[in-house]
Amino acid sequence: MKKVFTAIASLALVSGAIVAIAPAEAAVLRVPKTSWPACSDVRTTYCVDSVTVTPVGSTAIKLTYVASGTAAPVTPAPVAPAATDTATAKASDSSTATTPVAPAPAAAPGLATAGKALAGRWTAATWGAVGLGALGYDGIAVDAHTANEFSNFVMVDVLPTLTGSADNLVKLAGLTSNPLFATSMDPDMVISIKLKTGDFQNGVTVAVGNAVTTDAVVDAATGNSVTITGSPVTVPVASDSKQCTGETGKAIANIRQFQVIIVPQNDDQSGFGVPGTSGDMMVASNGSCSLSTPVWNNEAKQMTWTAAAPHFAADGTTVNKGFYRAIIPAKDADLLWGLKNAADAATALEVSVTTEAGGSTAATTNISVKNNNIIIDATGFSYSKPKLSVKIKPTYKPSSAAPAASTPAANAPAKAVIKKITCVKGKVSKTVSGTAPKCPAGYKQK
Repeated sequence: MKKVFTAIASLALVSGAIVAIAPAEAAVLRVPKTSWPACSDVRTTYCVDSVTVTPVGSTAIKLTYVASGTAAPVTPAPVAPAATDTATAKASDSSTATTPVAPAPAAAPGLATAGKALAGRWTAATWGAVGLGALGYDGIAVDAHTANEFSNFVMVDVLPTLTGSADNLVKLAGLTSNPLFATSMDPDMVISIKLKTGDFQNGVTVAVGNAVTTDAVVDAATGNSVTITGSPVTVPVASDSKQCTGETGKAIANIRQFQVIIVPQNDDQSGFGVPGTSGDMMVASNGSCSLSTPVWNNEAKQMTWTAAAPHFAADGTTVNKGFYRAIIPAKDADLLWGLKNAADAATALEVSVTTEAGGSTAATTNISVKNNNIIIDATGFSYSKPKLSVKIKPTYKPSSAAPAASTPAANAPAKAVIKKITCVKGKVSKTVSGTAPKCPAGYKQK
Protein backbone atom coordinates (compact mmCIF):
# COMPACT_ATOMS: atom_id res chain seq x y z
CA MET A 1 0.00 0.00 0.00
CA LYS A 2 1.32 3.44 -0.84
CA LYS A 3 0.30 6.89 0.29
CA VAL A 4 0.35 9.67 -2.23
CA PHE A 5 0.10 13.30 -1.14
CA THR A 6 -1.05 15.89 -3.68
CA ALA A 7 -1.91 19.58 -3.47
CA ILE A 8 -5.22 20.88 -4.79
CA ALA A 9 -4.12 24.30 -6.06
CA SER A 10 -3.42 26.57 -3.09
CA LEU A 11 -6.72 25.79 -1.47
CA ALA A 12 -6.42 22.39 0.15
CA LEU A 13 -4.28 19.31 0.62
CA VAL A 14 -5.54 15.94 -0.53
CA SER A 15 -3.87 12.72 0.57
CA GLY A 16 -4.77 9.53 -1.21
CA ALA A 17 -4.04 6.15 0.36
CA ILE A 18 -4.12 3.72 -2.50
CA VAL A 19 -3.46 0.10 -3.26
CA ALA A 20 -0.90 -0.01 -6.01
CA ILE A 21 -1.11 -2.75 -8.60
CA ALA A 22 1.54 -2.90 -11.29
CA PRO A 23 0.19 -4.55 -14.44
CA ALA A 24 2.45 -7.19 -15.88
CA GLU A 25 4.32 -5.94 -18.93
CA ALA A 26 2.47 -2.60 -18.87
CA ALA A 27 3.76 0.16 -21.11
CA VAL A 28 5.32 3.07 -19.28
CA LEU A 29 2.76 5.86 -18.84
CA ARG A 30 4.13 9.37 -19.26
CA VAL A 31 1.60 12.11 -18.60
CA PRO A 32 2.76 15.71 -19.32
CA LYS A 33 3.72 17.50 -16.12
CA THR A 34 2.79 21.01 -17.28
CA SER A 35 -0.75 22.38 -17.56
CA TRP A 36 -2.70 21.04 -20.52
CA PRO A 37 -3.69 23.63 -23.16
CA ALA A 38 -6.95 23.78 -25.10
CA CYS A 39 -6.97 21.16 -27.87
CA SER A 40 -5.96 22.39 -31.32
CA ASP A 41 -4.57 21.16 -34.64
CA VAL A 42 -1.16 21.26 -32.98
CA ARG A 43 -2.11 19.66 -29.63
CA THR A 44 -4.52 16.73 -30.00
CA THR A 45 -3.87 14.72 -26.83
CA TYR A 46 -3.40 15.64 -23.18
CA CYS A 47 -5.50 18.74 -23.75
CA VAL A 48 -8.88 20.26 -22.83
CA ASP A 49 -11.18 19.43 -25.72
CA SER A 50 -14.41 21.19 -24.73
CA VAL A 51 -16.27 22.80 -21.83
CA THR A 52 -20.00 23.34 -21.41
CA VAL A 53 -22.00 24.86 -18.58
CA THR A 54 -25.69 24.50 -17.86
CA PRO A 55 -27.29 27.27 -15.78
CA VAL A 56 -30.19 26.26 -13.57
CA GLY A 57 -33.39 25.93 -15.59
CA SER A 58 -31.57 26.38 -18.89
CA THR A 59 -29.89 24.37 -21.63
CA ALA A 60 -26.19 23.61 -21.96
CA ILE A 61 -23.98 26.40 -23.32
CA LYS A 62 -20.81 25.43 -25.16
CA LEU A 63 -17.96 27.68 -24.08
CA THR A 64 -15.13 29.10 -26.19
CA TYR A 65 -11.52 29.22 -25.04
CA VAL A 66 -10.09 32.75 -24.90
CA ALA A 67 -6.38 33.21 -24.17
CA SER A 68 -5.34 35.88 -21.69
CA GLY A 69 -4.90 39.25 -23.42
CA THR A 70 -7.42 38.39 -26.13
CA ALA A 71 -10.80 40.07 -26.45
CA ALA A 72 -13.70 37.77 -25.61
CA PRO A 73 -16.69 37.24 -27.91
CA VAL A 74 -19.48 39.73 -27.21
CA THR A 75 -23.11 39.53 -28.26
CA PRO A 76 -23.90 42.65 -30.38
CA ALA A 77 -26.31 45.08 -28.75
CA PRO A 78 -29.63 45.56 -30.59
CA VAL A 79 -30.09 49.00 -32.25
CA ALA A 80 -33.13 50.94 -33.42
CA PRO A 81 -33.93 50.49 -37.14
CA ALA A 82 -33.29 53.62 -39.27
CA ALA A 83 -36.43 55.47 -40.46
CA THR A 84 -36.91 55.22 -44.25
CA ASP A 85 -38.66 58.59 -44.63
CA THR A 86 -40.26 61.42 -42.67
CA ALA A 87 -43.70 59.82 -42.70
CA THR A 88 -42.40 56.57 -41.32
CA ALA A 89 -40.47 58.42 -38.65
CA LYS A 90 -43.58 60.32 -37.57
CA ALA A 91 -45.59 57.11 -37.50
CA SER A 92 -43.10 55.47 -35.15
CA ASP A 93 -44.19 55.09 -31.58
CA SER A 94 -41.26 55.99 -29.36
CA SER A 95 -42.61 53.73 -26.63
CA THR A 96 -42.20 50.62 -28.81
CA ALA A 97 -39.11 51.55 -30.83
CA THR A 98 -35.98 49.49 -30.16
CA THR A 99 -33.25 51.59 -28.58
CA PRO A 100 -29.57 50.79 -28.30
CA VAL A 101 -28.92 48.52 -25.30
CA ALA A 102 -25.52 47.78 -23.82
CA PRO A 103 -24.75 44.06 -23.52
CA ALA A 104 -25.13 42.60 -20.04
CA PRO A 105 -21.84 42.81 -18.12
CA ALA A 106 -19.97 39.51 -18.12
CA ALA A 107 -19.48 39.79 -14.36
CA ALA A 108 -21.32 41.73 -11.69
CA PRO A 109 -18.88 44.38 -10.40
CA GLY A 110 -17.51 44.47 -6.89
CA LEU A 111 -18.17 40.82 -5.96
CA ALA A 112 -14.66 39.56 -6.73
CA THR A 113 -11.18 40.99 -7.04
CA ALA A 114 -8.35 40.07 -9.42
CA GLY A 115 -5.96 37.44 -8.07
CA LYS A 116 -3.17 35.47 -9.70
CA ALA A 117 -2.65 35.49 -13.48
CA LEU A 118 -4.19 32.67 -15.51
CA ALA A 119 -3.44 31.45 -19.04
CA GLY A 120 -6.99 31.95 -20.28
CA ARG A 121 -10.65 31.25 -19.68
CA TRP A 122 -13.62 29.39 -21.12
CA THR A 123 -16.57 31.71 -21.64
CA ALA A 124 -19.47 32.56 -23.95
CA ALA A 125 -20.82 35.69 -25.60
CA THR A 126 -24.00 35.24 -23.56
CA TRP A 127 -22.26 34.67 -20.21
CA GLY A 128 -23.69 37.82 -18.63
CA ALA A 129 -27.03 37.70 -20.44
CA VAL A 130 -27.95 34.29 -19.00
CA GLY A 131 -26.96 35.30 -15.48
CA LEU A 132 -23.69 33.39 -15.20
CA GLY A 133 -21.87 36.54 -14.10
CA ALA A 134 -24.13 37.21 -11.13
CA LEU A 135 -21.50 36.08 -8.61
CA GLY A 136 -18.76 38.30 -9.99
CA TYR A 137 -16.77 36.12 -12.40
CA ASP A 138 -16.79 36.17 -16.21
CA GLY A 139 -15.74 32.64 -17.13
CA ILE A 140 -13.94 29.58 -15.81
CA ALA A 141 -10.37 28.36 -16.15
CA VAL A 142 -9.78 24.61 -16.46
CA ASP A 143 -6.34 23.77 -15.13
CA ALA A 144 -5.57 20.12 -15.95
CA HIS A 145 -2.14 18.81 -14.98
CA THR A 146 -0.43 16.10 -13.00
CA ALA A 147 -0.60 16.41 -9.23
CA ASN A 148 3.17 16.96 -9.21
CA GLU A 149 6.14 16.21 -11.44
CA PHE A 150 6.67 12.79 -9.86
CA SER A 151 3.14 11.51 -10.43
CA ASN A 152 0.85 10.52 -13.28
CA PHE A 153 -2.29 11.35 -11.31
CA VAL A 154 -4.33 13.87 -13.32
CA MET A 155 -5.75 16.79 -11.38
CA VAL A 156 -8.43 19.09 -12.81
CA ASP A 157 -8.99 22.37 -11.00
CA VAL A 158 -11.89 24.59 -12.13
CA LEU A 159 -11.39 28.25 -11.20
CA PRO A 160 -13.57 31.37 -11.62
CA THR A 161 -11.96 34.13 -13.71
CA LEU A 162 -11.99 37.92 -13.86
CA THR A 163 -10.76 39.71 -16.99
CA GLY A 164 -9.37 43.22 -17.21
CA SER A 165 -11.63 45.53 -19.22
CA ALA A 166 -8.69 47.40 -20.75
CA ASP A 167 -5.97 44.77 -21.21
CA ASN A 168 -8.12 41.57 -21.38
CA LEU A 169 -5.69 39.85 -19.02
CA VAL A 170 -7.33 36.86 -17.34
CA LYS A 171 -6.87 36.48 -13.61
CA LEU A 172 -8.35 34.47 -10.79
CA ALA A 173 -11.62 35.90 -9.51
CA GLY A 174 -10.54 36.11 -5.88
CA LEU A 175 -12.31 36.85 -2.64
CA THR A 176 -12.56 40.58 -1.98
CA SER A 177 -11.17 39.86 1.51
CA ASN A 178 -8.28 37.75 0.21
CA PRO A 179 -7.54 37.52 -3.55
CA LEU A 180 -5.26 34.52 -2.96
CA PHE A 181 -8.39 32.39 -2.67
CA ALA A 182 -11.00 31.92 -5.38
CA THR A 183 -14.44 33.36 -4.92
CA SER A 184 -17.35 30.92 -4.68
CA MET A 185 -18.84 29.51 -7.85
CA ASP A 186 -22.54 28.94 -8.57
CA PRO A 187 -23.65 25.68 -6.88
CA ASP A 188 -26.48 25.23 -9.39
CA MET A 189 -24.25 25.47 -12.46
CA VAL A 190 -23.47 22.09 -14.03
CA ILE A 191 -19.99 22.01 -15.54
CA SER A 192 -18.95 19.40 -18.11
CA ILE A 193 -15.32 19.09 -19.21
CA LYS A 194 -13.98 16.74 -21.89
CA LEU A 195 -10.28 15.92 -21.74
CA LYS A 196 -8.23 14.14 -24.39
CA THR A 197 -6.11 11.86 -22.22
CA GLY A 198 -3.76 10.12 -24.66
CA ASP A 199 -2.64 6.76 -23.23
CA PHE A 200 -4.05 7.53 -19.77
CA GLN A 201 -6.84 5.17 -18.65
CA ASN A 202 -9.13 6.01 -15.75
CA GLY A 203 -8.71 4.08 -12.52
CA VAL A 204 -10.50 5.70 -9.58
CA THR A 205 -11.83 9.25 -9.43
CA VAL A 206 -11.65 11.42 -6.31
CA ALA A 207 -13.81 14.55 -6.54
CA VAL A 208 -14.41 17.70 -4.54
CA GLY A 209 -17.78 18.46 -6.04
CA ASN A 210 -21.44 17.55 -6.10
CA ALA A 211 -23.14 14.92 -8.29
CA VAL A 212 -19.86 14.22 -10.08
CA THR A 213 -19.78 11.62 -12.85
CA THR A 214 -17.11 10.51 -15.31
CA ASP A 215 -17.49 9.01 -18.76
CA ALA A 216 -14.25 7.45 -19.98
CA VAL A 217 -13.67 6.26 -23.52
CA VAL A 218 -10.75 4.02 -24.52
CA ASP A 219 -9.81 4.43 -28.18
CA ALA A 220 -6.44 3.11 -29.36
CA ALA A 221 -6.81 4.86 -32.72
CA THR A 222 -7.54 8.45 -31.66
CA GLY A 223 -6.48 8.39 -28.01
CA ASN A 224 -8.50 8.05 -24.83
CA SER A 225 -10.81 10.68 -23.41
CA VAL A 226 -12.81 11.37 -20.27
CA THR A 227 -15.76 13.69 -19.68
CA ILE A 228 -16.15 14.98 -16.13
CA THR A 229 -19.51 16.45 -15.11
CA GLY A 230 -20.53 17.96 -11.80
CA SER A 231 -21.30 21.07 -9.77
CA PRO A 232 -19.30 23.13 -7.26
CA VAL A 233 -19.76 22.26 -3.60
CA THR A 234 -19.13 24.25 -0.41
CA VAL A 235 -15.73 23.39 1.06
CA PRO A 236 -14.40 24.53 4.44
CA VAL A 237 -10.97 25.87 3.43
CA ALA A 238 -8.11 25.56 5.92
CA SER A 239 -5.15 27.91 6.16
CA ASP A 240 -2.96 24.91 7.02
CA SER A 241 -3.32 21.20 7.74
CA LYS A 242 -3.25 21.76 11.52
CA GLN A 243 -6.73 23.28 11.29
CA CYS A 244 -8.03 19.91 10.02
CA THR A 245 -7.01 18.01 13.16
CA GLY A 246 -9.07 17.82 16.33
CA GLU A 247 -12.25 19.71 17.14
CA THR A 248 -10.91 23.26 17.48
CA GLY A 249 -9.83 23.97 13.89
CA LYS A 250 -11.37 26.93 12.10
CA ALA A 251 -11.75 27.51 8.35
CA ILE A 252 -10.62 30.79 6.85
CA ALA A 253 -13.60 30.66 4.49
CA ASN A 254 -16.26 28.36 3.13
CA ILE A 255 -15.89 28.44 -0.66
CA ARG A 256 -17.76 26.56 -3.40
CA GLN A 257 -15.20 24.64 -5.45
CA PHE A 258 -14.99 21.99 -8.16
CA GLN A 259 -11.86 19.84 -8.36
CA VAL A 260 -11.10 16.29 -9.47
CA ILE A 261 -8.16 13.90 -9.23
CA ILE A 262 -8.09 10.84 -11.49
CA VAL A 263 -5.75 7.96 -10.62
CA PRO A 264 -4.72 5.87 -13.65
CA GLN A 265 -5.22 2.13 -13.79
CA ASN A 266 -2.52 1.56 -16.42
CA ASP A 267 0.41 3.13 -14.59
CA ASP A 268 3.20 0.61 -14.02
CA GLN A 269 4.41 2.65 -11.04
CA SER A 270 1.27 3.50 -9.05
CA GLY A 271 -1.88 2.34 -10.81
CA PHE A 272 -4.90 2.03 -8.55
CA GLY A 273 -6.95 -1.02 -7.81
CA VAL A 274 -7.54 -4.32 -6.12
CA PRO A 275 -6.64 -7.19 -8.47
CA GLY A 276 -9.60 -7.97 -10.70
CA THR A 277 -11.64 -4.83 -9.98
CA SER A 278 -12.98 -2.65 -12.78
CA GLY A 279 -11.12 0.56 -11.89
CA ASP A 280 -14.39 2.52 -12.16
CA MET A 281 -14.88 3.42 -8.50
CA MET A 282 -15.48 7.06 -7.58
CA VAL A 283 -15.61 8.94 -4.30
CA ALA A 284 -16.63 12.55 -3.67
CA SER A 285 -16.75 14.79 -0.61
CA ASN A 286 -16.44 18.37 0.60
CA GLY A 287 -13.77 17.36 3.12
CA SER A 288 -10.79 18.15 0.92
CA CYS A 289 -8.22 18.42 3.71
CA SER A 290 -7.56 14.68 3.74
CA LEU A 291 -9.67 12.95 1.13
CA SER A 292 -8.54 9.42 0.39
CA THR A 293 -9.26 6.90 -2.31
CA PRO A 294 -10.89 3.63 -1.17
CA VAL A 295 -8.64 1.35 0.89
CA TRP A 296 -9.46 -2.35 0.95
CA ASN A 297 -8.69 -4.65 3.90
CA ASN A 298 -8.87 -8.15 2.50
CA GLU A 299 -8.79 -9.88 5.88
CA ALA A 300 -11.68 -7.89 7.33
CA LYS A 301 -13.44 -7.62 3.93
CA GLN A 302 -13.83 -3.95 4.72
CA MET A 303 -13.39 -0.83 2.60
CA THR A 304 -12.59 2.49 4.27
CA TRP A 305 -12.24 6.14 3.25
CA THR A 306 -11.30 9.29 5.12
CA ALA A 307 -12.13 12.95 4.68
CA ALA A 308 -11.18 15.95 6.77
CA ALA A 309 -11.92 19.66 7.17
CA PRO A 310 -11.81 22.28 9.93
CA HIS A 311 -14.42 21.65 12.61
CA PHE A 312 -15.70 25.22 12.62
CA ALA A 313 -16.55 27.72 9.90
CA ALA A 314 -14.75 31.08 9.76
CA ASP A 315 -17.00 32.52 12.49
CA GLY A 316 -15.59 30.02 14.98
CA THR A 317 -19.09 28.95 16.05
CA THR A 318 -20.84 27.26 13.14
CA VAL A 319 -19.93 23.57 12.89
CA ASN A 320 -19.02 22.44 9.36
CA LYS A 321 -21.10 19.58 8.03
CA GLY A 322 -19.89 17.07 5.49
CA PHE A 323 -20.97 14.56 2.91
CA TYR A 324 -19.31 11.54 1.37
CA ARG A 325 -20.42 9.62 -1.68
CA ALA A 326 -18.97 6.43 -3.09
CA ILE A 327 -19.91 4.68 -6.33
CA ILE A 328 -18.93 1.01 -6.47
CA PRO A 329 -19.63 -1.00 -9.63
CA ALA A 330 -21.71 -4.10 -8.94
CA LYS A 331 -19.07 -6.41 -10.39
CA ASP A 332 -16.54 -5.00 -7.92
CA ALA A 333 -18.93 -5.63 -5.02
CA ASP A 334 -19.23 -9.23 -6.18
CA LEU A 335 -15.46 -9.62 -6.28
CA LEU A 336 -14.86 -7.95 -2.90
CA TRP A 337 -17.76 -9.20 -0.80
CA GLY A 338 -19.33 -11.98 -2.81
CA LEU A 339 -22.40 -9.80 -3.31
CA LYS A 340 -23.93 -11.65 -6.23
CA ASN A 341 -27.03 -9.50 -6.53
CA ALA A 342 -26.43 -5.73 -6.42
CA ALA A 343 -30.09 -5.21 -5.47
CA ASP A 344 -29.29 -6.79 -2.09
CA ALA A 345 -26.77 -4.03 -1.25
CA ALA A 346 -29.09 -2.09 1.09
CA THR A 347 -29.58 -5.10 3.36
CA ALA A 348 -26.24 -6.83 2.81
CA LEU A 349 -23.81 -3.94 3.37
CA GLU A 350 -23.14 -2.15 6.64
CA VAL A 351 -22.01 1.52 6.49
CA SER A 352 -20.54 3.29 9.52
CA VAL A 353 -19.23 6.82 10.13
CA THR A 354 -16.82 7.52 12.97
CA THR A 355 -14.96 10.72 13.88
CA GLU A 356 -12.17 11.82 16.13
CA ALA A 357 -12.94 12.20 19.83
CA GLY A 358 -15.52 14.90 20.37
CA GLY A 359 -16.84 14.80 16.83
CA SER A 360 -20.43 13.97 16.02
CA THR A 361 -21.21 10.61 14.46
CA ALA A 362 -24.74 11.72 13.64
CA ALA A 363 -25.15 11.11 9.95
CA THR A 364 -27.67 9.91 7.46
CA THR A 365 -26.49 6.99 5.38
CA ASN A 366 -28.22 5.58 2.36
CA ILE A 367 -27.42 2.76 -0.05
CA SER A 368 -29.03 2.60 -3.46
CA VAL A 369 -28.43 0.83 -6.75
CA LYS A 370 -28.59 2.59 -10.09
CA ASN A 371 -27.25 1.65 -13.52
CA ASN A 372 -25.59 -1.43 -12.02
CA ASN A 373 -23.66 0.73 -9.53
CA ILE A 374 -23.95 0.65 -5.76
CA ILE A 375 -24.19 4.25 -4.50
CA ILE A 376 -23.35 4.93 -0.86
CA ASP A 377 -24.24 8.34 0.60
CA ALA A 378 -23.30 9.62 4.04
CA THR A 379 -24.39 13.16 4.91
CA GLY A 380 -24.69 15.47 7.90
CA PHE A 381 -21.64 14.37 9.89
CA SER A 382 -19.30 16.92 11.47
CA TYR A 383 -15.60 17.34 10.87
CA SER A 384 -12.64 17.21 11.56
CA LYS A 385 -11.77 13.72 10.37
CA PRO A 386 -14.60 11.26 9.72
CA LYS A 387 -13.74 7.72 8.74
CA LEU A 388 -16.26 5.84 6.67
CA SER A 389 -16.30 2.08 6.32
CA VAL A 390 -18.32 -0.41 4.34
CA LYS A 391 -18.35 -4.11 5.07
CA ILE A 392 -20.57 -7.10 4.48
CA LYS A 393 -22.97 -7.99 7.29
CA PRO A 394 -22.08 -11.27 9.04
CA THR A 395 -25.62 -12.51 8.51
CA TYR A 396 -25.52 -12.02 4.74
CA LYS A 397 -25.60 -15.27 2.78
CA PRO A 398 -24.21 -14.95 -0.74
CA SER A 399 -26.24 -16.42 -3.53
CA SER A 400 -25.08 -19.94 -4.27
CA ALA A 401 -23.09 -20.37 -7.43
CA ALA A 402 -25.04 -21.59 -10.41
CA PRO A 403 -24.55 -25.33 -11.01
CA ALA A 404 -22.17 -26.22 -13.76
CA ALA A 405 -23.89 -26.74 -17.07
CA SER A 406 -24.51 -30.40 -17.82
CA THR A 407 -24.01 -31.98 -21.16
CA PRO A 408 -27.15 -33.02 -23.04
CA ALA A 409 -26.06 -36.64 -22.79
CA ALA A 410 -25.86 -36.42 -19.01
CA ASN A 411 -29.36 -34.95 -18.77
CA ALA A 412 -30.98 -37.38 -21.24
CA PRO A 413 -32.47 -40.72 -20.10
CA ALA A 414 -30.07 -43.64 -20.39
CA LYS A 415 -30.19 -45.22 -23.83
CA ALA A 416 -31.36 -48.86 -23.99
CA VAL A 417 -28.64 -51.34 -25.00
CA ILE A 418 -29.72 -53.64 -27.81
CA LYS A 419 -28.38 -57.17 -27.71
CA LYS A 420 -28.38 -59.84 -30.42
CA ILE A 421 -28.45 -63.65 -29.97
CA THR A 422 -28.44 -66.54 -32.41
CA CYS A 423 -31.07 -69.24 -31.92
CA VAL A 424 -30.97 -72.70 -33.66
CA LYS A 425 -33.51 -75.53 -34.24
CA GLY A 426 -31.98 -78.46 -36.06
CA LYS A 427 -30.41 -77.03 -39.21
CA VAL A 428 -32.44 -73.78 -38.95
CA SER A 429 -30.94 -70.72 -37.23
CA LYS A 430 -32.26 -67.21 -36.65
CA THR A 431 -31.06 -63.99 -35.04
CA VAL A 432 -33.14 -62.43 -32.23
CA SER A 433 -32.46 -58.89 -31.03
CA GLY A 434 -33.76 -56.76 -28.12
CA THR A 435 -32.89 -55.43 -24.74
CA ALA A 436 -33.43 -58.91 -23.27
CA PRO A 437 -33.66 -61.24 -26.27
CA LYS A 438 -34.99 -64.81 -25.84
CA CYS A 439 -35.09 -67.68 -28.27
CA PRO A 440 -38.53 -68.75 -29.53
CA ALA A 441 -40.11 -71.98 -28.32
CA GLY A 442 -38.26 -75.02 -29.71
CA TYR A 443 -35.10 -72.98 -30.35
CA LYS A 444 -31.93 -72.97 -28.36
CA GLN A 445 -29.46 -70.14 -28.01
CA LYS A 446 -26.30 -70.89 -29.85
